[in-house]
Parts: sequence; C-alpha cells; structure tokens
Amino acid sequence: MIQTQKKSKNDLAAKVTGNTRYLHDMNLPGQLVGGTFRSPYPHARITRLDVSKARAVKGVAAVLTAEDVPHLEFGPTKYKDWNILAKDKVLFIGDEIAVVAAETREAVDKALSLIEVEFEQLPAIFDPEDSLQEDAVEIHPGVERNRPMHVLVNRGDMDQAKQEAHIVRSGRYHSNRIYQGHMEPVGVLASWSDEEGLTLWAASHIPYRARETYAAGFGLPEDKVRIIVPPIGGSFGSKYVLKLHVTSAALSMKTGRPVKMILDRSEDMLTAHPRVPLTYDIEIGAAADGTFLYKELTVYGDAGARIYWSPNVLATACTRTDCIYNFGAIKAEGHLCYTNSSPTTCMRGFGNAETLFAVESVIDELALGLGMDPADLRMKNIVKQGETTVHGYKLDTCNLDLCIDKAKEISGWERRNELPANRGLGMALANHVSGFRAIDPRFDGSTAIMRINLDGELEIETGEIELGQGMSVTYARIAAQILGIPEGGIIVKSGDTGRYPFGIGTLASRSTVMGGNAVMKASQEMQRQIQALATQVHGEGAEFRDGQVHSDGKAFTLKDISAWYRARHAGEEFKVKETYVPDTEMPDATYFGNPSPNYPFAAHVAEVEVDPDTGRTRMIGYWAVHDSGTIIHETMAKGQVIGAVAQGIGWVLMEDFQVEEGVVRNPSMMDYRMPGAHDIPHVDIAFIQEPDPNGPMGAKSLGEVALDPVPGAIANAIAHATGKRGTRLPLSAERVWNMLQS
Repeated sequence: MIQTQKKSKNDLAAKVTGNTRYLHDMNLPGQLVGGTFRSPYPHARITRLDVSKARAVKGVAAVLTAEDVPHLEFGPTKYKDWNILAKDKVLFIGDEIAVVAAETREAVDKALSLIEVEFEQLPAIFDPEDSLQEDAVEIHPGVERNRPMHVLVNRGDMDQAKQEAHIVRSGRYHSNRIYQGHMEPVGVLASWSDEEGLTLWAASHIPYRARETYAAGFGLPEDKVRIIVPPIGGSFGSKYVLKLHVTSAALSMKTGRPVKMILDRSEDMLTAHPRVPLTYDIEIGAAADGTFLYKELTVYGDAGARIYWSPNVLATACTRTDCIYNFGAIKAEGHLCYTNSSPTTCMRGFGNAETLFAVESVIDELALGLGMDPADLRMKNIVKQGETTVHGYKLDTCNLDLCIDKAKEISGWERRNELPANRGLGMALANHVSGFRAIDPRFDGSTAIMRINLDGELEIETGEIELGQGMSVTYARIAAQILGIPEGGIIVKSGDTGRYPFGIGTLASRSTVMGGNAVMKASQEMQRQIQALATQVHGEGAEFRDGQVHSDGKAFTLKDISAWYRARHAGEEFKVKETYVPDTEMPDATYFGNPSPNYPFAAHVAEVEVDPDTGRTRMIGYWAVHDSGTIIHETMAKGQVIGAVAQGIGWVLMEDFQVEEGVVRNPSMMDYRMPGAHDIPHVDIAFIQEPDPNGPMGAKSLGEVALDPVPGAIANAIAHATGKRGTRLPLSAERVWNMLQS
C-alpha cells in the first residue's frame, strides 16, 4: 500500500541507504496492471480494429479504444493536437491505439497479442524540410505545410551590415536526437473515484501544468485532478506531461480501480520524447578588427507527430544566444515542423546548448580567418554588466569577461599553439535564464509556506519540484541562514497539487531563484513574527537569534515558540505564507522583453586528443568557469557542473538516438552509448561570485547553463586538434574519421 512518506531532512541519505520509495515501490489495494497496444507503422489509417478476443481473456478488466474515451482538444501548449487514443489514423510508430488493464502482467500481454488491427499505410515524412514542401502529405488536418509554428525575428539593418562585413563565415549544422537517459523509466499509478476524482502518482516536475492538461483531456474541472509526485529517478526534461498518465487515467476511470503502468526500458525508449533535433543554416559577419556586424540564422525543428514542448525549444534557439554577444544586426527564422516520428520535447539547456554548438563553431572559424585568438575575439564582442541586450534582457550583473579571463588562466590557454599533434583546446561561452516569463503568461513566481510544527521542526512547503537537483537542500540552507537554525532541522515538502502551494514547476532553471526567493521572503517574515511573539510573551528584552528566543538568561526553542503561538491562536499552527513575484516582462510578438529576474553566464574550455587512425576523441581536461551569482551550496554546485559536463561529453562524442524511417534502431541501454567514469576527465571548476540583486542570497541559476557551452567547447577543441570542422552531432569516432579522410 501507499503510505504517507515523510520527506527526509537529508534526501541524499535516504537515497544512498535505499529508503527512498519511488513509484515502482508504491501500490494500492485492488490495483490493476496496464499495457498499451501501439502502432507498428509511422503513418497509417486504421481500417479495422477488433478487441473482442482481448476482452475475453481471463483476468482482463478493461480494453479501451478511441470509442471508449473523450475526444476533446487538449495539449500542454497552445497547440491542442493531443488525443487519448488514436481514432482514425496513427501518426508514428508507438502511437497509442488501445490500452488494457488486467489482474496480471501475463493477462495484459496475452490480451495485447489478441488485438486485431488492419491498416492502410500512408506516405510518411521524417525530415522537417520535406514536411514543408507544398506537395507534402498532411499530418494534422488544417496545419499548412505541416508547420504549426513559424518564428521571425529581425533587429537592425541586415542589408547594411552585410555590405560592411570584411569577413563572413557560415555553415549548416545539425544537432541530433538524444535520449534523456533517466535512470527511472516512465510510469504512473492512477486512481479514480466519483467522490475524489482522479489521483495520479506520477513523476512530473510540472504537476500543476500537467493537471491542467489532463483535466482538459477528460473535460474535468482542475480540482477533480490531483497529482502526487513521488521521488523522481531522473528526467532532464522528459517527464513534464506524458500520454501514459492520460491512458492510465482512462483505464482507472473505466474500471473504478487503481491502474499502474510502468514502461520497460525498450518501450520507454521506443516512445521516448527525445531532444528536439535541429538543423541550422547560420552566417556571421564581422569587421576587419573582429567586431561582429550581423548574425543570420534559419532553424528547422522536428516536433515529431505531436506537440509537447518543442515550441519553447525553437523560440529559444532563435533568440537566446543573441544575448551573449553584441552581434549588431540580427535575423532569425524558425520552422517547427510535424513529422511521423515520436514527438520530441525538452532536455536540459533546451534550444540553447545546440544553438551554441553552431554559433561557437562559426565564431572560431571567424577567429581563424582573422588570425585572432578565439578568446580575444569573444572578449571583444560580449555583452557587459548594465547593458540591455538586443532582445531586452537587463543585465544587472554580468561577469562574462571575468569568466573568460579565469578560464584562460586555469586551462593554460596560452599553450594553445604549442600543443602536440592531434591535441586541441576549444573555448565556448554560454548564457541562460533563471526562470522565463513566457513559460506561463499568467504567473511567473513562486509561493512558500513555512510552519513550526508541534515538535519544533521547521517545515517548508513549495510548489517547485525536487528531481535530484538539490532544491530541497538549497531551500533548507536559505532558511537556516536567515533563521539561524541547523539545516538538518528543516523539512522541505513538495509534489502534491492537493496539498502544497501552486508552482510553475522545475523547468527553465527556475527553482533556485523563483522558489528560493519565496523561501527567503517566508523566512524573513517568520523571523519578524517570531520576534513579535517573543516580545509579546517576554517583553521588550526578548530577542530571537540563532534559532532561539533569549530572555532573562533563558533560551527558548522553536518547540516553545510553537506552543506560545498555539496558546494564543486557538490551537492554530504557527505558519507564514509568502509569494515572490519577479519584475519580469512577457516577451512581445517580436520576442523582445526582460523575461528572467537574472541571467547566468559561463566560459568553458575543453582539451582533447584525436586519434587520426580511428577518429576516436579522448578528453584530456575540462575547465568550467561560471557567473551564477552567490553560490549557496558549493559542493552541490560543483556536482551540477560535473554532471552537465559529463552529459555534454556523452552528447558530443557518443550519444545518438538513431531513428530511421520512424523506427528506433537502438532501444536499449546496451545499444545507446552513454559516458562512463573513464570517459570523463578531471573537471576544474571556478565561480565568479558577485551577488545578484534579484536572486535569493544573491544567487543565479546553474543547472542548465553548465551544459550549454559543452558541445561548442568540445567541437572547437576537435577542430583545433584536426584542422577539420565537424558540423553534425555526435562527433563520433566514425564521423571524425570520415571527416579526416575528406
């Protein structure tokens, strides 16, 4: 049975000792097992569907098809193209046609094997540029040229800038699909009752947005959908909103019993929503002295067969990197296209890291053409503190120049031209946000509730979600520093739309700044109210400090303070509630605005050695310097950077989610190569710590900006080592070897 799981004061200790209870460990009385019958074709019309034999299997409680579920317009963004089950047509291999709930896994598998379907295969499209053609087959009715989203951004006089350019470098760059590689496969436990409505135990780190999406799919009021988030075994963007949550809910609503569905790894990868693959046509022009004059960019994004969060990725790809450099004139055009592949979605640094692969590569090509040091060319063109960028980002703090200087110092950049053969050093810069106003136009903040319980423990409730990034420890540390109590005495609770305050969720690097500011405000208000209560109880001489009230030589604990409050407020608990609302701006139709409270920056340097006989790249060293404001927890911050660098190394050198004609060719962790300990070099990390006025304790975000420069830095190092420029990720041994032979 599911038992109330008290949040640990030390989340790490619970995980290391095996006491953390993930979704796999949770069960309800009368629970059924669920399974899905999926399309074997990328694009086909369903001409016949017979589930009668499946329904007759012993132990089967329900078999649902499109005839058994609502057909309402819904989806997690403004593009409402979701369904619960495919009715007339399937759009990708793995598309959901029918779902089964039964007493046992064996009964589910037998029922699935007895479902009879006949198809009329239709022409399929797998390339975004093909989908844009006038004669391309229509994937979603009424979507012109299969393009649900078109981005156009123009700043400055592009024609004049092109005329003035002394040097131009351009190219076509490709970022690939990669699998988020979460340790815990996707799963859900759904329970329906007429009284309580729908309850989902689901590893979503945007549960309030997920609740809104799922309620719309069933035509339910939002307060009839509750999402409880168990500890999450990894996500990196994959576990926002998921069709599995919806289909399990449909089964529970039909049977009146709880239904648990957990994908095995192959099905998880078959139906995975990987990183959005992007193709870039990019051109940057500069004056003879290296001053950037313009950047022109065209982006093609593969949304797959349905919209998840790919629109945010495309918008980021077309704009974010313009706020690192002063490019002069800017032009960007983005095409988000439907194809008959599995839908794509967010992944750490989404839209920014892959664009920087292209941008930073072209900047190195400009430096080569100008005979300039790549670091000097970057330094000449970066944004500075106090500036407002071309897209309206207000840089109250920006220490990118110090990041570059420090990265050069600790990496020994001056030895770049004296390296042995086949060795190379590459640099790349990055920026990111600390929350983003356009994620939810209705609200862009966070709420924290702080209470002192009867035992004198301090509890913090938040709508943001812990998914392993260390949010709970960060919030505890902020409160501890303000209230003067040990971190170990603070419990952070989150992850229940029926109990805890509303939150946008953990995405867009928002948890530290948005949630942290709310916790800071609540801590300050709690401090004020405790002092007022102490004065009321013990007079003007009473003082609250170091987590205790001191009066007449005596010290009173939080347990005493709780008792004082309850005695004076009819037994009510001592709690405060504070909401942080940042002074951010919703970007306008041209993507101009100040969408984040503050902006982190980074400069990374990679050193590689390339084997000319095999094309294999070996990482020799890595140096990462970050401007993320005040670092609240240095050990955790360094862990974020090391993890991001490891993830980036995997992406650039080995990871490739291979999908051919809609078929996933490597749907197992044996065939999908991810980095191990021996693939990661020592990562030397430094922080430029200037407190930011808009962050809690002066902090800015770190988790995503730590990945953003990695592809560009490694690609530039490989180009420096070989004299050859790789333009398609991953830069695997085979691809680098072929590049060297050309």
